[in-house]
Amino acid sequence: MSTSTNKNGQAETHEEAVETNRVVDTLWNQYEQSLDRARKYRESREEGYLNTIKEVIRFNQEFRGSLANLFQASKETNNEIMKGVSSALFKKAEDKQVIRPELTEQFDELSSRFKQLAATPIAAGLDLIVRLEDKLEESSENYVNFARQRRQGFQKVTDGYVQVARNNHNKLVHRFEESLKVLVDAK
Repeated sequence: MSTSTNKNGQAETHEEAVETNRVVDTLWNQYEQSLDRARKYRESREEGYLNTIKEVIRFNQEFRGSLANLFQASKETNNEIMKGVSSALFKKAEDKQVIRPELTEQFDELSSRFKQLAATPIAAGLDLIVRLEDKLEESSENYVNFARQRRQGFQKVTDGYVQVARNNHNKLVHRFEESLKVLVDAK
């Protein structure tokens, strides 16, 4: 590095100023790196949140599918039992000739309507859950996107303030060095 001689004959080195600049730059570089890490961590948390919501919804869909299969199996079992019981009753009634064919049709129609009535609340509930999950996923994605857009605007301002603070810090250190040199030269 270059050395110069001041009016008192003391050797000044440019290295001291460079070292001070390095310290200030290192301090601000570390601050900016920690700021970037915090931003990346926040984004990864948001991604984790969205992924968790999607995984829960996917799990719920699979669970509802299993419930639907179980419900269908129980419905088929109930149909088989109902057919067995009704055929046995009808067979006994036909043997005694108590039941007419119209009553058999009415009984079948009545049993199918009971099945529909039993299935309607379940289907409506499942439909409601699906719509709620879709809205939850959509609103979560919208919230995260809104937060990111808002944060990007603040990040530009923050980055500008950091740059101004860094420059002012460098200027302050240089002024302090110059003042110190004047004080040392004055002695």
